[in-house]
Amino acid sequence: MDLLQITIVIVLIVLTVVTSCVGVHIVFILKELRETVKKTNNVLDDVKGVTGAVSSPVATFAGIINGITESLKTVKSVNSLFESKKKGKK
Repeated sequence: MDLLQITIVIVLIVLTVVTSCVGVHIVFILKELRETVKKTNNVLDDVKGVTGAVSSPVATFAGIINGITESLKTVKSVNSLFESKKKGKK
């Protein structure tokens, strides 16, 4: 064999080994990425549960405040009707 052919064969063997190693590392990186995405999904699910648990009482409290406000408006309206009738009689 010629020196050039031996050099080309050695370079091809080295490139094949390096390419195989890079491929194996890419597979490991993709596995870690999949695990990271799963963990992130779990965290987002937990955050969704927490925000749901917080938003429900806040919405209930807002409803109660709205009910009280409407009740006060109704009482003022009824009160103003009685006052206008009293002023009309005098």
